[in-house]
Amino acid sequence: MKESRLKYWKKDESLDSLLFFALRCRECVFDYTLDSFKYPALNSNTICKEALKLIKEIEEDNFTPKSITPVLEELIFKLKNDLVVKQLIGDDIKYYINFGDYTNLKEIKIKIEILFNKLSSDKNIKYLTEELKKLILENKEKRKIYELATNYISSLINVGFSQTFIYSSVNNIFFSSTSVDDISSLENFFNSFEIKPKKYNCIYKVSDIFDEISQSSNVFNIEILNQLDASFIVLDKNNFLNSKNKNERFLIVNEIIALDSVNAKSIAEKRLNKLSNLFVFFHHKIQPTWSNSSLIIDENKVSILIKDKVSAMSKATDYRPKKAAIKLNQLIRSLRLENSSFAKYDRVIDLHGIAVQNKVLENQLLQNWISFETLLVGYENTSKIDQVLKHLVPFLLIRYTNEQINELLKDINRFDQSFFRTQVKAIPEGENLLDKFTAILVLDKYKSVRIEFYKQLKYSPLNKFRMAEFHKIFSDINSLKAHIEKHKTKVDWQIKRMYRTRNLIVHAGIVPTFTETLVENSHNYLDKLISTINYLCINENSILSIEQALKEVEIIHSKRNANLKDYKDINENNYIKLLL
Repeated sequence: MKESRLKYWKKDESLDSLLFFALRCRECVFDYTLDSFKYPALNSNTICKEALKLIKEIEEDNFTPKSITPVLEELIFKLKNDLVVKQLIGDDIKYYINFGDYTNLKEIKIKIEILFNKLSSDKNIKYLTEELKKLILENKEKRKIYELATNYISSLINVGFSQTFIYSSVNNIFFSSTSVDDISSLENFFNSFEIKPKKYNCIYKVSDIFDEISQSSNVFNIEILNQLDASFIVLDKNNFLNSKNKNERFLIVNEIIALDSVNAKSIAEKRLNKLSNLFVFFHHKIQPTWSNSSLIIDENKVSILIKDKVSAMSKATDYRPKKAAIKLNQLIRSLRLENSSFAKYDRVIDLHGIAVQNKVLENQLLQNWISFETLLVGYENTSKIDQVLKHLVPFLLIRYTNEQINELLKDINRFDQSFFRTQVKAIPEGENLLDKFTAILVLDKYKSVRIEFYKQLKYSPLNKFRMAEFHKIFSDINSLKAHIEKHKTKVDWQIKRMYRTRNLIVHAGIVPTFTETLVENSHNYLDKLISTINYLCINENSILSIEQALKEVEIIHSKRNANLKDYKDINENNYIKLLL
Protein backbone atom coordinates (compact mmCIF):
# COMPACT_ATOMS: atom_id res chain seq x y z
CA MET A 1 0.00 0.00 0.00
CA LYS A 2 1.42 3.35 -1.03
CA GLU A 3 -1.14 5.78 0.38
CA SER A 4 -0.36 6.94 3.92
CA ARG A 5 -3.99 6.63 5.06
CA LEU A 6 -3.85 2.87 4.35
CA LYS A 7 -0.75 2.15 6.38
CA TYR A 8 -2.73 1.01 9.44
CA TRP A 9 -4.71 -1.57 7.49
CA LYS A 10 -3.73 -5.21 7.74
CA LYS A 11 -2.99 -6.73 4.32
CA ASP A 12 -5.74 -9.29 4.49
CA GLU A 13 -8.13 -10.18 1.66
CA SER A 14 -10.91 -10.82 4.19
CA LEU A 15 -10.91 -7.05 4.90
CA ASP A 16 -11.25 -6.13 1.22
CA SER A 17 -14.94 -5.16 1.37
CA LEU A 18 -14.50 -3.31 4.67
CA LEU A 19 -11.70 -1.21 3.17
CA PHE A 20 -13.80 -0.65 0.05
CA PHE A 21 -16.70 0.57 2.22
CA ALA A 22 -14.46 2.82 4.32
CA LEU A 23 -12.86 4.39 1.23
CA ARG A 24 -16.24 4.99 -0.40
CA CYS A 25 -17.66 6.63 2.75
CA ARG A 26 -14.60 8.85 3.01
CA GLU A 27 -14.83 9.83 -0.65
CA CYS A 28 -18.53 10.71 -0.30
CA VAL A 29 -17.90 13.32 2.40
CA PHE A 30 -14.42 14.61 1.52
CA ASP A 31 -14.78 18.32 0.77
CA TYR A 32 -12.79 18.22 -2.47
CA THR A 33 -14.08 15.00 -4.04
CA LEU A 34 -15.21 15.36 -7.65
CA ASP A 35 -18.89 16.33 -7.57
CA SER A 36 -20.06 13.25 -9.50
CA PHE A 37 -18.34 10.97 -6.93
CA LYS A 38 -19.98 12.57 -3.87
CA TYR A 39 -23.17 11.53 -2.10
CA PRO A 40 -26.46 12.62 -3.78
CA ALA A 41 -28.28 15.57 -2.28
CA LEU A 42 -31.46 13.58 -1.61
CA ASN A 43 -32.46 9.95 -1.16
CA SER A 44 -35.89 8.41 -1.83
CA ASN A 45 -37.27 9.45 1.56
CA THR A 46 -36.23 13.08 1.26
CA ILE A 47 -37.44 13.42 -2.35
CA CYS A 48 -40.85 12.21 -1.07
CA LYS A 49 -40.63 14.93 1.57
CA GLU A 50 -39.64 17.53 -1.03
CA ALA A 51 -42.55 16.51 -3.28
CA LEU A 52 -45.06 16.82 -0.42
CA LYS A 53 -43.76 20.29 0.48
CA LEU A 54 -43.93 21.38 -3.15
CA ILE A 55 -47.52 20.11 -3.50
CA LYS A 56 -48.40 22.20 -0.43
CA GLU A 57 -46.82 25.28 -2.05
CA ILE A 58 -48.73 24.58 -5.28
CA GLU A 59 -51.99 24.31 -3.30
CA GLU A 60 -51.20 27.72 -1.80
CA ASP A 61 -50.56 29.15 -5.30
CA ASN A 62 -46.88 29.83 -4.61
CA PHE A 63 -45.83 27.54 -7.50
CA THR A 64 -47.47 26.52 -10.76
CA PRO A 65 -48.77 22.92 -11.04
CA LYS A 66 -46.21 22.06 -13.76
CA SER A 67 -43.34 22.67 -11.27
CA ILE A 68 -44.11 19.24 -9.77
CA THR A 69 -43.11 17.45 -12.99
CA PRO A 70 -39.29 17.27 -12.52
CA VAL A 71 -39.71 16.26 -8.85
CA LEU A 72 -42.03 13.38 -9.75
CA GLU A 73 -39.75 12.30 -12.61
CA GLU A 74 -36.77 12.23 -10.24
CA LEU A 75 -38.81 10.46 -7.55
CA ILE A 76 -39.87 7.72 -9.99
CA PHE A 77 -36.27 7.28 -11.18
CA LYS A 78 -35.00 7.11 -7.60
CA LEU A 79 -37.65 4.65 -6.42
CA LYS A 80 -37.13 2.32 -9.37
CA ASN A 81 -33.37 2.11 -8.75
CA ASP A 82 -33.16 2.22 -4.95
CA LEU A 83 -32.08 -1.08 -3.39
CA VAL A 84 -33.77 -0.11 -0.12
CA VAL A 85 -37.08 0.43 -1.90
CA LYS A 86 -36.76 -2.97 -3.59
CA GLN A 87 -36.36 -4.54 -0.16
CA LEU A 88 -38.95 -2.56 1.83
CA ILE A 89 -41.66 -2.28 -0.87
CA GLY A 90 -40.69 -4.69 -3.64
CA ASP A 91 -42.62 -5.00 -6.90
CA ASP A 92 -45.59 -3.15 -5.38
CA ILE A 93 -43.69 0.09 -6.02
CA LYS A 94 -45.19 0.24 -9.53
CA TYR A 95 -48.64 0.88 -8.05
CA TYR A 96 -47.42 3.75 -5.89
CA ILE A 97 -45.54 5.54 -8.70
CA ASN A 98 -48.38 5.31 -11.23
CA PHE A 99 -49.01 9.07 -11.05
CA GLY A 100 -50.92 9.33 -14.33
CA ASP A 101 -50.42 12.64 -16.14
CA TYR A 102 -49.30 14.46 -12.93
CA THR A 103 -52.51 16.54 -12.73
CA ASN A 104 -54.35 14.76 -9.91
CA LEU A 105 -52.26 16.23 -7.09
CA LYS A 106 -54.63 15.01 -4.38
CA GLU A 107 -54.14 11.35 -5.33
CA ILE A 108 -50.40 11.86 -5.93
CA LYS A 109 -50.08 13.41 -2.49
CA ILE A 110 -51.74 10.44 -0.76
CA LYS A 111 -49.51 7.93 -2.57
CA ILE A 112 -46.35 9.87 -1.69
CA GLU A 113 -47.45 10.17 1.95
CA ILE A 114 -47.74 6.38 2.12
CA LEU A 115 -44.30 6.01 0.47
CA PHE A 116 -42.81 8.54 2.88
CA ASN A 117 -44.09 6.50 5.84
CA LYS A 118 -42.89 3.19 4.39
CA LEU A 119 -39.45 4.68 3.67
CA SER A 120 -38.98 6.53 6.94
CA SER A 121 -35.44 7.51 7.90
CA ASP A 122 -35.36 4.99 10.76
CA LYS A 123 -36.39 2.07 8.51
CA ASN A 124 -34.04 3.22 5.76
CA ILE A 125 -30.96 3.49 7.97
CA LYS A 126 -31.76 0.27 9.85
CA TYR A 127 -31.98 -1.70 6.59
CA LEU A 128 -28.81 -0.09 5.19
CA THR A 129 -26.86 -0.85 8.34
CA GLU A 130 -27.90 -4.50 8.53
CA GLU A 131 -27.45 -5.15 4.81
CA LEU A 132 -24.01 -3.50 4.74
CA LYS A 133 -22.89 -5.57 7.73
CA LYS A 134 -23.96 -8.74 5.97
CA LEU A 135 -22.34 -7.90 2.63
CA ILE A 136 -19.08 -6.71 4.17
CA LEU A 137 -18.87 -9.81 6.34
CA GLU A 138 -19.49 -12.00 3.27
CA ASN A 139 -16.81 -9.92 1.48
CA LYS A 140 -18.56 -9.75 -1.89
CA GLU A 141 -20.87 -7.72 -4.17
CA LYS A 142 -18.86 -4.49 -4.44
CA ARG A 143 -21.43 -2.85 -6.71
CA LYS A 144 -24.13 -3.35 -4.06
CA ILE A 145 -21.84 -2.16 -1.25
CA TYR A 146 -21.01 0.95 -3.31
CA GLU A 147 -24.68 1.82 -3.83
CA LEU A 148 -25.70 1.08 -0.24
CA ALA A 149 -22.74 2.99 1.23
CA THR A 150 -23.62 6.01 -0.92
CA ASN A 151 -27.26 5.78 0.18
CA TYR A 152 -26.18 5.38 3.82
CA ILE A 153 -24.10 8.57 3.76
CA SER A 154 -26.91 10.47 2.02
CA SER A 155 -29.37 9.18 4.63
CA LEU A 156 -27.14 10.30 7.52
CA ILE A 157 -26.82 13.78 6.01
CA ASN A 158 -30.56 14.05 5.42
CA VAL A 159 -31.48 12.87 8.90
CA GLY A 160 -29.34 15.63 10.44
CA PHE A 161 -25.69 14.57 10.78
CA SER A 162 -23.12 17.01 9.40
CA GLN A 163 -20.75 16.13 6.59
CA THR A 164 -17.81 17.24 8.75
CA PHE A 165 -18.83 14.95 11.62
CA ILE A 166 -19.22 11.95 9.29
CA TYR A 167 -15.84 12.65 7.68
CA SER A 168 -14.22 12.89 11.11
CA SER A 169 -15.84 9.61 12.20
CA VAL A 170 -14.65 7.82 9.05
CA ASN A 171 -11.09 9.02 9.60
CA ASN A 172 -11.00 8.37 13.34
CA ILE A 173 -12.28 4.80 13.04
CA PHE A 174 -10.76 3.63 9.75
CA PHE A 175 -7.76 5.86 8.94
CA SER A 176 -6.21 7.03 12.22
CA SER A 177 -3.33 5.54 14.19
CA THR A 178 -5.51 2.62 15.33
CA SER A 179 -4.74 -0.57 13.44
CA VAL A 180 -7.60 -2.07 11.42
CA ASP A 181 -7.06 -5.83 11.46
CA ASP A 182 -10.59 -7.22 11.85
CA ILE A 183 -14.23 -6.44 11.15
CA SER A 184 -14.97 -4.98 14.62
CA SER A 185 -14.29 -1.40 13.49
CA LEU A 186 -17.41 -1.58 11.30
CA GLU A 187 -19.65 -1.92 14.36
CA ASN A 188 -17.84 1.02 15.99
CA PHE A 189 -18.49 3.10 12.89
CA PHE A 190 -22.23 2.39 12.78
CA ASN A 191 -22.49 3.04 16.52
CA SER A 192 -21.12 6.56 15.92
CA PHE A 193 -24.43 7.57 14.38
CA GLU A 194 -27.07 7.17 17.05
CA ILE A 195 -30.19 8.98 15.84
CA LYS A 196 -30.84 10.54 19.21
CA PRO A 197 -30.63 14.34 19.38
CA LYS A 198 -28.57 15.85 22.19
CA LYS A 199 -28.61 19.23 23.89
CA TYR A 200 -25.58 21.44 23.32
CA ASN A 201 -24.29 24.78 24.58
CA CYS A 202 -21.96 26.72 22.25
CA ILE A 203 -19.53 29.26 23.71
CA TYR A 204 -18.05 32.05 21.56
CA LYS A 205 -15.84 35.04 22.13
CA VAL A 206 -17.64 38.11 20.79
CA SER A 207 -17.12 41.85 20.32
CA ASP A 208 -18.19 44.13 23.17
CA ILE A 209 -20.96 45.61 21.00
CA PHE A 210 -22.97 42.60 22.21
CA ASP A 211 -23.24 44.42 25.57
CA GLU A 212 -25.77 46.71 23.89
CA ILE A 213 -28.05 43.83 22.89
CA SER A 214 -27.72 41.56 25.92
CA GLN A 215 -31.39 41.94 26.83
CA SER A 216 -32.59 41.22 23.28
CA SER A 217 -30.35 38.17 23.14
CA ASN A 218 -32.47 36.38 25.74
CA VAL A 219 -35.19 35.94 23.09
CA PHE A 220 -32.74 33.72 21.16
CA ASN A 221 -31.68 31.85 24.33
CA ILE A 222 -28.30 33.58 24.18
CA GLU A 223 -26.33 34.84 27.18
CA ILE A 224 -23.62 37.52 27.07
CA LEU A 225 -21.15 37.44 29.97
CA ASN A 226 -17.96 39.14 31.07
CA GLN A 227 -16.86 36.08 33.01
CA LEU A 228 -17.73 32.43 32.67
CA ASP A 229 -18.63 30.05 35.43
CA ALA A 230 -15.70 27.87 36.56
CA SER A 231 -17.60 24.75 35.41
CA PHE A 232 -17.08 25.86 31.81
CA ILE A 233 -13.40 26.68 32.30
CA VAL A 234 -12.73 23.16 33.61
CA LEU A 235 -14.11 21.68 30.38
CA ASP A 236 -11.87 23.84 28.16
CA LYS A 237 -8.95 21.52 27.35
CA ASN A 238 -7.60 23.82 24.60
CA ASN A 239 -7.45 27.01 26.71
CA PHE A 240 -9.77 28.69 24.21
CA LEU A 241 -11.55 30.59 27.00
CA ASN A 242 -8.36 31.93 28.61
CA SER A 243 -7.29 34.21 25.75
CA LYS A 244 -10.11 36.77 25.81
CA ASN A 245 -8.96 40.39 25.43
CA LYS A 246 -10.55 43.35 27.21
CA ASN A 247 -12.79 44.23 24.24
CA GLU A 248 -14.27 40.73 24.04
CA ARG A 249 -17.13 39.10 25.87
CA PHE A 250 -18.27 35.50 26.21
CA LEU A 251 -21.46 34.47 24.49
CA ILE A 252 -23.32 31.21 25.21
CA VAL A 253 -25.95 29.90 22.82
CA ASN A 254 -28.00 27.62 25.05
CA GLU A 255 -30.03 24.45 24.53
CA ILE A 256 -29.31 23.67 20.90
CA ILE A 257 -30.85 20.36 19.80
CA ALA A 258 -28.71 18.54 17.23
CA LEU A 259 -27.36 15.10 16.31
CA ASP A 260 -23.72 16.16 16.43
CA SER A 261 -21.55 19.00 17.67
CA VAL A 262 -20.76 20.40 14.21
CA ASN A 263 -24.44 20.80 13.37
CA ALA A 264 -24.96 22.33 16.81
CA LYS A 265 -22.42 25.02 15.89
CA SER A 266 -24.21 25.64 12.57
CA ILE A 267 -27.56 26.06 14.36
CA ALA A 268 -25.93 28.38 16.93
CA GLU A 269 -24.56 30.59 14.17
CA LYS A 270 -27.96 30.85 12.51
CA ARG A 271 -29.25 32.30 15.79
CA LEU A 272 -26.25 34.63 16.00
CA ASN A 273 -26.78 35.81 12.44
CA LYS A 274 -30.44 36.58 13.13
CA LEU A 275 -29.56 38.57 16.24
CA SER A 276 -26.72 40.39 14.46
CA ASN A 277 -28.86 41.25 11.42
CA LEU A 278 -31.64 42.65 13.60
CA PHE A 279 -29.11 44.86 15.40
CA VAL A 280 -27.59 46.07 12.12
CA PHE A 281 -31.08 47.04 10.91
CA PHE A 282 -31.23 49.62 13.72
CA HIS A 283 -27.51 50.47 13.85
CA HIS A 284 -25.67 50.32 10.52
CA LYS A 285 -22.22 51.53 11.54
CA ILE A 286 -20.91 48.68 13.72
CA GLN A 287 -21.61 45.01 13.11
CA PRO A 288 -21.41 42.45 15.94
CA THR A 289 -18.64 39.89 15.38
CA TRP A 290 -17.78 36.55 16.96
CA SER A 291 -14.93 34.05 16.96
CA ASN A 292 -14.66 31.49 14.18
CA SER A 293 -14.05 28.81 16.80
CA SER A 294 -16.53 27.72 19.43
CA LEU A 295 -16.33 25.49 22.51
CA ILE A 296 -19.22 23.02 22.15
CA ILE A 297 -20.44 21.27 25.32
CA ASP A 298 -23.00 18.47 25.18
CA GLU A 299 -25.49 17.35 27.83
CA ASN A 300 -22.95 14.85 29.21
CA LYS A 301 -20.40 17.63 29.80
CA VAL A 302 -18.23 16.41 26.93
CA SER A 303 -16.57 19.36 25.23
CA ILE A 304 -14.91 19.91 21.86
CA LEU A 305 -13.37 22.98 20.28
CA ILE A 306 -14.67 23.35 16.73
CA LYS A 307 -13.19 25.73 14.19
CA ASP A 308 -15.03 27.03 11.15
CA LYS A 309 -15.97 24.23 8.78
CA VAL A 310 -15.13 24.56 5.11
CA SER A 311 -17.77 26.77 3.50
CA ALA A 312 -19.86 25.25 0.72
CA MET A 313 -18.47 28.06 -1.50
CA SER A 314 -14.89 27.03 -0.66
CA LYS A 315 -15.17 23.38 -1.70
CA ALA A 316 -13.43 23.88 -5.01
CA THR A 317 -10.03 22.86 -6.32
CA ASP A 318 -7.82 25.94 -6.25
CA TYR A 319 -4.58 26.75 -7.99
CA ARG A 320 -1.59 27.32 -5.73
CA PRO A 321 -1.05 31.07 -5.12
CA LYS A 322 1.81 31.39 -7.61
CA LYS A 323 -0.06 29.57 -10.38
CA ALA A 324 -3.24 31.50 -9.56
CA ALA A 325 -1.30 34.75 -10.07
CA ILE A 326 -0.02 33.51 -13.45
CA LYS A 327 -3.57 32.57 -14.52
CA LEU A 328 -4.89 35.96 -13.38
CA ASN A 329 -2.20 37.85 -15.30
CA GLN A 330 -2.90 35.77 -18.41
CA LEU A 331 -6.63 36.49 -18.10
CA ILE A 332 -6.12 40.24 -17.69
CA ARG A 333 -3.75 40.36 -20.68
CA SER A 334 -5.86 38.25 -23.00
CA LEU A 335 -9.53 38.76 -22.12
CA ARG A 336 -11.11 40.88 -24.84
CA LEU A 337 -14.86 41.05 -24.44
CA GLU A 338 -17.24 43.54 -26.00
CA ASN A 339 -18.42 46.24 -23.58
CA SER A 340 -21.84 44.73 -22.79
CA SER A 341 -20.34 41.27 -22.27
CA PHE A 342 -17.53 42.61 -20.12
CA ALA A 343 -20.05 44.42 -17.90
CA LYS A 344 -21.89 41.12 -17.32
CA TYR A 345 -18.65 39.21 -16.77
CA ASP A 346 -17.37 41.85 -14.33
CA ARG A 347 -20.65 41.76 -12.40
CA VAL A 348 -20.53 37.95 -12.09
CA ILE A 349 -16.95 38.02 -10.80
CA ASP A 350 -18.12 40.49 -8.13
CA LEU A 351 -21.10 38.30 -7.25
CA HIS A 352 -18.83 35.24 -7.00
CA GLY A 353 -16.56 37.12 -4.59
CA ILE A 354 -19.51 38.22 -2.45
CA ALA A 355 -20.83 34.64 -2.28
CA VAL A 356 -17.42 33.28 -1.23
CA GLN A 357 -17.16 35.82 1.59
CA ASN A 358 -20.77 35.49 2.77
CA LYS A 359 -21.37 32.79 5.40
CA VAL A 360 -25.16 32.55 5.05
CA LEU A 361 -26.14 29.63 2.80
CA GLU A 362 -29.30 31.15 1.36
CA ASN A 363 -27.41 34.32 0.41
CA GLN A 364 -24.71 32.25 -1.29
CA LEU A 365 -27.30 30.38 -3.36
CA LEU A 366 -29.06 33.61 -4.35
CA GLN A 367 -25.77 35.20 -5.48
CA ASN A 368 -24.91 32.13 -7.56
CA TRP A 369 -28.33 32.07 -9.18
CA ILE A 370 -28.11 35.79 -10.03
CA SER A 371 -24.76 35.00 -11.69
CA PHE A 372 -26.42 32.33 -13.86
CA GLU A 373 -29.15 34.75 -14.93
CA THR A 374 -26.62 37.53 -15.60
CA LEU A 375 -24.57 35.36 -17.96
CA LEU A 376 -27.21 33.10 -19.47
CA VAL A 377 -30.51 35.02 -19.72
CA GLY A 378 -31.56 37.60 -22.29
CA TYR A 379 -30.80 35.86 -25.57
CA GLU A 380 -34.23 34.28 -26.28
CA ASN A 381 -37.88 34.98 -25.57
CA THR A 382 -38.32 31.99 -23.26
CA SER A 383 -38.54 31.73 -19.46
CA LYS A 384 -35.46 32.43 -17.37
CA ILE A 385 -35.19 28.85 -16.14
CA ASP A 386 -35.45 27.53 -19.72
CA GLN A 387 -32.66 29.85 -20.83
CA VAL A 388 -30.44 28.85 -17.89
CA LEU A 389 -31.00 25.17 -18.68
CA LYS A 390 -30.41 25.59 -22.41
CA HIS A 391 -27.09 27.40 -21.98
CA LEU A 392 -25.68 25.95 -18.76
CA VAL A 393 -26.18 22.21 -19.32
CA PRO A 394 -23.80 21.98 -22.34
CA PHE A 395 -21.04 23.59 -20.24
CA LEU A 396 -21.52 20.84 -17.65
CA LEU A 397 -21.54 17.99 -20.19
CA ILE A 398 -18.70 18.71 -22.61
CA ARG A 399 -15.98 17.74 -20.10
CA TYR A 400 -17.96 15.31 -17.94
CA THR A 401 -16.26 12.06 -18.99
CA ASN A 402 -12.89 13.83 -19.21
CA GLU A 403 -13.23 14.95 -15.56
CA GLN A 404 -14.23 11.49 -14.35
CA ILE A 405 -11.35 9.70 -16.10
CA ASN A 406 -8.88 12.37 -15.03
CA GLU A 407 -10.00 12.04 -11.40
CA LEU A 408 -9.47 8.27 -11.52
CA LEU A 409 -6.06 8.87 -13.09
CA LYS A 410 -5.06 11.14 -10.19
CA ASP A 411 -6.37 8.69 -7.57
CA ILE A 412 -4.42 5.74 -9.01
CA ASN A 413 -1.33 7.90 -9.45
CA ARG A 414 -1.52 8.88 -5.77
CA PHE A 415 -1.81 5.23 -4.77
CA ASP A 416 1.26 4.07 -6.72
CA GLN A 417 2.94 6.73 -8.82
CA SER A 418 5.90 4.60 -9.91
CA PHE A 419 3.75 1.76 -11.27
CA PHE A 420 1.24 4.13 -12.83
CA ARG A 421 3.74 6.24 -14.77
CA THR A 422 5.80 3.27 -15.91
CA GLN A 423 2.74 1.51 -17.34
CA VAL A 424 1.13 4.57 -18.87
CA LYS A 425 4.21 6.05 -20.52
CA ALA A 426 4.76 2.79 -22.41
CA ILE A 427 1.49 3.28 -24.32
CA PRO A 428 2.05 4.64 -27.86
CA GLU A 429 -1.43 6.16 -28.23
CA GLY A 430 -2.06 9.76 -27.23
CA GLU A 431 0.07 12.78 -26.43
CA ASN A 432 -0.24 12.95 -22.64
CA LEU A 433 -0.90 10.82 -19.54
CA LEU A 434 -4.67 11.28 -19.79
CA ASP A 435 -4.81 10.16 -23.43
CA LYS A 436 -2.65 7.13 -22.70
CA PHE A 437 -4.46 6.11 -19.52
CA THR A 438 -7.80 6.38 -21.33
CA ALA A 439 -6.46 4.06 -24.03
CA ILE A 440 -5.63 1.49 -21.32
CA LEU A 441 -9.08 1.98 -19.85
CA VAL A 442 -11.15 1.45 -22.99
CA LEU A 443 -9.22 -0.28 -25.78
CA ASP A 444 -9.31 -4.08 -26.15
CA LYS A 445 -5.67 -4.19 -27.24
CA TYR A 446 -4.61 -3.14 -23.72
CA LYS A 447 -6.58 -5.78 -21.82
CA SER A 448 -3.38 -7.33 -20.44
CA VAL A 449 -2.25 -3.91 -19.13
CA ARG A 450 -5.63 -3.40 -17.46
CA ILE A 451 -5.27 -6.77 -15.76
CA GLU A 452 -1.87 -5.65 -14.41
CA PHE A 453 -3.55 -2.52 -13.03
CA TYR A 454 -6.23 -4.61 -11.32
CA LYS A 455 -3.52 -6.75 -9.69
CA GLN A 456 -1.59 -3.69 -8.53
CA LEU A 457 -4.77 -2.15 -7.12
CA LYS A 458 -5.45 -5.16 -4.92
CA TYR A 459 -5.14 -3.00 -1.79
CA SER A 460 -6.91 -0.02 -3.33
CA PRO A 461 -10.30 -1.68 -3.91
CA LEU A 462 -12.23 1.51 -4.67
CA ASN A 463 -9.84 2.46 -7.50
CA LYS A 464 -9.90 -1.11 -8.78
CA PHE A 465 -13.70 -1.15 -8.74
CA ARG A 466 -13.99 2.23 -10.46
CA MET A 467 -11.48 1.29 -13.15
CA ALA A 468 -13.49 -1.85 -13.95
CA GLU A 469 -16.77 0.11 -13.94
CA PHE A 470 -15.36 2.82 -16.20
CA HIS A 471 -14.04 0.18 -18.60
CA LYS A 472 -17.58 -1.20 -18.97
CA ILE A 473 -19.12 2.23 -19.48
CA PHE A 474 -16.52 3.95 -21.64
CA SER A 475 -15.57 1.07 -23.93
CA ASP A 476 -19.11 0.62 -25.27
CA ILE A 477 -20.77 3.36 -27.35
CA ASN A 478 -24.29 2.62 -26.09
CA SER A 479 -23.19 2.54 -22.45
CA LEU A 480 -21.34 5.83 -22.96
CA LYS A 481 -24.43 7.48 -24.46
CA ALA A 482 -26.61 6.22 -21.59
CA HIS A 483 -24.04 7.44 -19.04
CA ILE A 484 -23.99 10.97 -20.49
CA GLU A 485 -27.76 11.09 -20.89
CA LYS A 486 -28.29 9.99 -17.29
CA HIS A 487 -25.95 12.75 -16.08
CA LYS A 488 -27.75 15.33 -18.24
CA THR A 489 -31.09 14.34 -16.70
CA LYS A 490 -29.71 14.59 -13.16
CA VAL A 491 -28.15 17.99 -13.89
CA ASP A 492 -31.49 19.22 -15.29
CA TRP A 493 -33.24 18.12 -12.09
CA GLN A 494 -30.64 19.76 -9.88
CA ILE A 495 -30.72 23.10 -11.71
CA LYS A 496 -34.52 23.12 -11.47
CA ARG A 497 -34.19 22.33 -7.74
CA MET A 498 -31.84 25.31 -7.35
CA TYR A 499 -34.43 27.53 -9.07
CA ARG A 500 -37.30 26.24 -6.91
CA THR A 501 -35.20 26.75 -3.79
CA ARG A 502 -34.29 30.26 -4.92
CA ASN A 503 -38.03 31.00 -5.29
CA LEU A 504 -38.82 29.47 -1.89
CA ILE A 505 -36.18 31.66 -0.23
CA VAL A 506 -37.25 34.85 -2.02
CA HIS A 507 -41.02 34.43 -1.95
CA ALA A 508 -41.71 32.34 1.14
CA GLY A 509 -38.62 32.79 3.32
CA ILE A 510 -38.18 28.98 3.41
CA VAL A 511 -34.65 27.53 3.41
CA PRO A 512 -34.70 23.74 2.72
CA THR A 513 -32.35 21.48 4.67
CA PHE A 514 -30.48 20.48 1.50
CA THR A 515 -29.54 24.09 0.63
CA GLU A 516 -25.87 23.57 1.52
CA THR A 517 -25.55 20.86 -1.12
CA LEU A 518 -27.23 23.15 -3.66
CA VAL A 519 -24.76 25.93 -2.84
CA GLU A 520 -21.87 23.53 -3.39
CA ASN A 521 -23.34 22.29 -6.70
CA SER A 522 -24.24 25.77 -7.95
CA HIS A 523 -20.73 27.02 -7.16
CA ASN A 524 -19.24 24.05 -9.00
CA TYR A 525 -21.49 24.76 -12.01
CA LEU A 526 -20.61 28.46 -11.94
CA ASP A 527 -16.87 27.78 -11.80
CA LYS A 528 -17.15 25.49 -14.84
CA LEU A 529 -19.16 28.10 -16.69
CA ILE A 530 -16.72 30.95 -16.00
CA SER A 531 -13.61 28.80 -16.58
CA THR A 532 -14.88 27.65 -19.97
CA ILE A 533 -15.78 31.23 -20.99
CA ASN A 534 -12.27 32.31 -19.88
CA TYR A 535 -10.66 29.54 -21.94
CA LEU A 536 -12.67 30.33 -25.07
CA CYS A 537 -12.12 34.07 -24.86
CA ILE A 538 -8.37 33.67 -24.30
CA ASN A 539 -7.66 30.82 -26.73
CA GLU A 540 -10.21 31.46 -29.51
CA ASN A 541 -9.62 34.78 -31.30
CA SER A 542 -13.12 34.57 -32.77
CA ILE A 543 -14.91 34.63 -29.37
CA LEU A 544 -15.50 38.26 -28.34
CA SER A 545 -18.76 38.07 -26.39
CA ILE A 546 -20.51 35.87 -23.86
CA GLU A 547 -23.25 35.11 -26.40
CA GLN A 548 -20.58 33.87 -28.82
CA ALA A 549 -19.06 31.70 -26.08
CA LEU A 550 -22.49 30.17 -25.37
CA LYS A 551 -22.98 29.42 -29.05
CA GLU A 552 -19.48 27.91 -29.35
CA VAL A 553 -20.16 25.52 -26.46
CA GLU A 554 -23.54 24.66 -27.95
CA ILE A 555 -21.80 23.76 -31.23
CA ILE A 556 -19.12 21.67 -29.45
CA HIS A 557 -21.87 19.85 -27.56
CA SER A 558 -23.87 19.24 -30.77
CA LYS A 559 -20.79 17.90 -32.57
CA ARG A 560 -20.15 15.46 -29.75
CA ASN A 561 -23.75 14.26 -29.80
CA ALA A 562 -23.51 13.79 -33.56
CA ASN A 563 -20.31 11.75 -33.10
CA LEU A 564 -22.02 9.57 -30.50
CA LYS A 565 -24.79 8.86 -33.01
CA ASP A 566 -22.49 8.32 -35.99
CA TYR A 567 -19.88 6.01 -34.48
CA LYS A 568 -20.76 2.35 -34.01
CA ASP A 569 -17.97 1.57 -31.54
CA ILE A 570 -15.13 3.13 -29.55
CA ASN A 571 -11.68 2.49 -30.99
CA GLU A 572 -8.15 3.88 -31.13
CA ASN A 573 -9.16 6.35 -33.86
CA ASN A 574 -12.03 8.02 -32.01
CA TYR A 575 -11.71 7.42 -28.24
CA ILE A 576 -10.04 10.79 -27.57
CA LYS A 577 -12.71 12.64 -29.55
CA LEU A 578 -15.56 10.83 -27.80
CA LEU A 579 -14.27 10.74 -24.22
CA LEU A 580 -11.80 13.59 -23.76
